Amino acid sequence: MNDTKAVFVTGAGKRLGSALALRFAREGYDLALHYYQSQSGVEAVAEEITALGQRAVILQADLQDLDAGKRVVDEAHAALPHLTGLVNSASVFERDNLSTMNVEFFREQMRVNAETPLIISQAFWRLVDGPGWILNMIDCKIFQLTPDYFSYTLSKMALENVTRMLAMGCAPKLRVNGIAPGVVLRSGPQTEEAFQAMHNRTPVGKGPTVDEVCDVAVMLSNAPSTSGQIVAVDGGRHFYSPALMKDF
Repeated sequence: MNDTKAVFVTGAGKRLGSALALRFAREGYDLALHYYQSQSGVEAVAEEITALGQRAVILQADLQDLDAGKRVVDEAHAALPHLTGLVNSASVFERDNLSTMNVEFFREQMRVNAETPLIISQAFWRLVDGPGWILNMIDCKIFQLTPDYFSYTLSKMALENVTRMLAMGCAPKLRVNGIAPGVVLRSGPQTEEAFQAMHNRTPVGKGPTVDEVCDVAVMLSNAPSTSGQIVAVDGGRHFYSPALMKDF
């Protein structure tokens, strides 16, 4: 068991959250794994981490509840007092637009995608010994605004600035950075053909992979003078105009 470093990953039961958790285990970290409903997924991740020789602790919470967010940080630190890293990966990704947006939907997106990562980060900053780091998973949509996914995009724009302000407020104890991925995994009804077409249309002719996002996460965790940065991992999509990328 590693007794020098550990990382807490929210949303670790599926998609990028699980991939990031496994990558940090391979880098020699013990893991605190948060999930909300993906119990079987997080248990599978924990088994793989244990097989790698690292420790895995599973924590359940609904991150619409800010108090639950604080609680899981306390539980993670109690189980792994050598915590040095936090990855805020949990999010809600659902479509709305100006005609369908309502207050309840908007507040849910803002709560899970922006408010709770802030509260979790504050609790983490108060509890852990430095030096350490926080990584927020954002979205490349913040660089290329369109009115689809209206509430989601606003919540990720909030998290972008939360990241920069946390970098100032947490220094010098913690460094805080963000990753803004493009389309990394298929979602919803998207076909494999449509997914590949989106990747082919990026400026560099390919889209980001899960491994590439994990590579950047590890790089940021190991960069002792880098803080307050938002790194786009999107095949260059962020510097195309919304009109050219309207089908993304």
